[in-house]
Amino acid sequence: MASTPPRRSAMPDAQSEPQRWQQRKAAATRKLILDAAVACLVEGGYARLTTVDVLTRVNVSRGAMHHHFAARADLVTALIDHVLHQRLERFLSDYLSALRDSDPAHAIEVATQVHWQSLETPEFAAYLELAMAARTDAELSALLVPATKAFERTWIAEVEKALPYWSGASAEMLLANDVAAALHLGLLINTPFIEEPARREAVRRVLVDVVKIIFMKAKA
Repeated sequence: MASTPPRRSAMPDAQSEPQRWQQRKAAATRKLILDAAVACLVEGGYARLTTVDVLTRVNVSRGAMHHHFAARADLVTALIDHVLHQRLERFLSDYLSALRDSDPAHAIEVATQVHWQSLETPEFAAYLELAMAARTDAELSALLVPATKAFERTWIAEVEKALPYWSGASAEMLLANDVAAALHLGLLINTPFIEEPARREAVRRVLVDVVKIIFMKAKA
């Protein structure tokens, strides 16, 4: 007669649900703090980014803040990662969503438009504040520069997967990315001085034409 296998106890599952709840709660608290830090950066710049200022924006205790970020440097390190990857997630989500509603032949126009929109976000505004401050803050620069370089590798890898029509033309796609990043950043910074929307749109249209030229040469 075959022996009956021992029944598994339900206790581990009963214990894991509270653990999962605690993990979700901790992740939500961490995101609240980081979103508040983004707002502090955008409104007051890097010099005014303090744990005290962040605390005034979120309903969390000092103990919770200290648990997630024991020091300002810990907050800044996490904030750098947060603003970079939030931008990537937004770009991929918006691009794929826009592409579903567009003619695939217009993929380059969609990609350049969504890239521009990814710069018009609180996360990128916060990143710009960090980048400007890092010019004269060696400690911040030591955190921001390697993180940005590592992020760029992730950005390119993810964009290559999202834009398969660039397959086999990695160097040219990188060039197109660099041209778009440089032009869009310059346009963003100069928006107060180029007030007419038509002028800004004309610049963006030229970018689309340039990216198409790079693409056609890559596929020739």
